[in-house]
Amino acid sequence: MNTETVSTLIRSITERLASAGVEDAGVDARLLVRAAFDWSATEQLGMLQEQPPEDKLEILEDHVTRREAREPLQYITGSTEFYRRRFSVSETVLIPRPESEQLVTQALSFVRDREIDNPRIADICTGSGAIAISLALEMPATEIHATDISSGALGVAKQNADDLGAELVLHEGDLLDPLSGQFDVILSNPPYILSSAMSSLQAEVTREPNLALDGGHDGLNVIRPLFEGIAEKIKPTASAAFVEIDPPIEEAVMKLARGTFPHAGISFLTDLAGLTRCISIEHA
Repeated sequence: MNTETVSTLIRSITERLASAGVEDAGVDARLLVRAAFDWSATEQLGMLQEQPPEDKLEILEDHVTRREAREPLQYITGSTEFYRRRFSVSETVLIPRPESEQLVTQALSFVRDREIDNPRIADICTGSGAIAISLALEMPATEIHATDISSGALGVAKQNADDLGAELVLHEGDLLDPLSGQFDVILSNPPYILSSAMSSLQAEVTREPNLALDGGHDGLNVIRPLFEGIAEKIKPTASAAFVEIDPPIEEAVMKLARGTFPHAGISFLTDLAGLTRCISIEHA
């Protein structure tokens, strides 16, 4: 590395990442420097023409090498932003995406529009806990339960809940099996990618837990039992479920939803790109 100044260091890292096929190599280079040197954006800006701290260069080199190997940036820095908050992440959890913020928004709107007091909400396949914790912080009077089959994921979720001061109940187990009682709102970002599409995923995505991605040959391996569990544990009136899906399976998901919830209002919600991203199941 050329370590004459922080600015030239960032340029050399950018070139290395670009050569490795990393998108937005310049952005990632600045973020890796910031993480390795423990700087804020303002501190980094003020140090551009200074020499980098020698005692942190080994950490930086490790970060850059991992990113060159297409390890997700969020795993290297150990955190990501979701719904205006910073969440810890590790290789045991799916990295929360901005698209999943729609689940939080929909749940908040439904509860507020229906004026539901002290609602019970369940987040299934919670992973890092980003969705459940965001709701717990936005609506402190809510009773929130979150489940995941992975003990490693629940460890990350607990850390995030503790760090952010959120109150919720975490359950280890398959989908809704660990839960009792009925819920006003049920949310989930389940595995839904077609098995045939797994090999064509972006290199970074393939480093995320397969358990949280692969939805089987038709993308419905998890969604089928998820819908069955929702049907059992959703309140019969004034309730809703919001489940994130993938556009290639939307027709199959709609057919399954209509068969499982014959008396519900069912619709698709699109993301900012206009793609189908969520199915809404509402009981009047």
